[in-house]
Amino acid sequence: KKMIGTLREVTARRKDGTTFPCRLGLSETKESGMFCGFIHDLTDEKAAEAEILAKKRLAEKIIDAAFDSLFVINERGIIEMVNATSTTVFGWTTEEFIGQNISMIMPSDHAENHNSYLERYMKTRFKKMIGKEREVEARRKDGSTFPCMLGISEVENGGSTQYVGFIRDVTIQKSLLLAQAEREASDSLLYNILPEHIANRLKEDPSHIADLYSNTTILFADIVGFTDRTSMMSPHDVVVMLNDVFSRFDYLVDIYELNKVKTIGDCYMVTSIPSDELEHDGCARVCRFALDMFKAVRAFNNTGPRHGQINFRIGIATGQVVAGVVGTKRFLFDMWGDAVNVAARMEQSGLAGQIQVSKEVVEKAGSEFTFELRGTLNIKGKGPMEVFILKSAQEPAARHSEIDRRKSSSSRALRACSMIDNFRD
Repeated sequence: KKMIGTLREVTARRKDGTTFPCRLGLSETKESGMFCGFIHDLTDEKAAEAEILAKKRLAEKIIDAAFDSLFVINERGIIEMVNATSTTVFGWTTEEFIGQNISMIMPSDHAENHNSYLERYMKTRFKKMIGKEREVEARRKDGSTFPCMLGISEVENGGSTQYVGFIRDVTIQKSLLLAQAEREASDSLLYNILPEHIANRLKEDPSHIADLYSNTTILFADIVGFTDRTSMMSPHDVVVMLNDVFSRFDYLVDIYELNKVKTIGDCYMVTSIPSDELEHDGCARVCRFALDMFKAVRAFNNTGPRHGQINFRIGIATGQVVAGVVGTKRFLFDMWGDAVNVAARMEQSGLAGQIQVSKEVVEKAGSEFTFELRGTLNIKGKGPMEVFILKSAQEPAARHSEIDRRKSSSSRALRACSMIDNFRD
């Protein structure tokens, strides 16, 4: 009895000549000596199986086409399935993967943790990593490691549990992020050294930058009696004092959107933004900045500095300057010209606790400022010049709101100044 009493699949033929798959079963009836055949048409079942198989193959192709590595493991951490990307990324073949513990792709210090995690999860069902993504180190067949994002999902399959791990190599992304962070840090440093529009030009064209500006206001400020005072101070105390005072000035530079050029010893140099296109009220902002500088000095003196209170002379001039970036290391955006020299002379010939300005500043600052004629001084390199003392400024409501906005944007710098106040030996 090769076929009697068994079932098998065969092809049957209809009257019209078409065929169809069927399941044939034969039985023998001993009493009658007859054979009974039972035929079940399998056309619909075969079509359903073909559809399922096609979907399975499509799913496998999609999984293999994925850019991320995919691993399917059981509850013991044994690999049951991988996709093509996994073999490319890690270097093992599919056959080498199947049946091995998933710890094979982890550095030794993480492998034991992974196995113990699976054991704890099976006991407690506490999902510490299931359904989440985290960054880990992965290991290739050659022993090299790389950073990756690991995501694990839990899948129920016919009463058993499987875990699907998705691994994405983030080496390139981390390199790009690092490069971006370095670029941002470099840009931040450049913008801290140079005016923004000059920094942008330097990034696009690192050749020499030198321009003529017809409308720039320059301020010099100098500590009165600095040499005598510091001769009795330690180098550390000198630096602490200058850093405290100049940090307060830096804060004001941000508020009034001015350009800090440099400090030379106890001399602090600031200008309006050197740009004929961007500058329209630079002289007024420098004058307001000068008035607030003395407020900052009074605030410093109120902290009870160890070596006594300080005072400043301030000089302001306005006019034509040549400005450019000097050197290839430690960039400096410096300025030269008659207006720079006049501003320096205004400071040098000025009075302690006063803001001395040239006649051009009085004419350009506007009616909201109050000036007092000091007289005619013989200015080195210029001869007799009328000089004025800046006394005060009106504060329109619109100006108040604008200053408040700038102060809000500079809140971190304000906190830094507060920290300096509290940092005393």
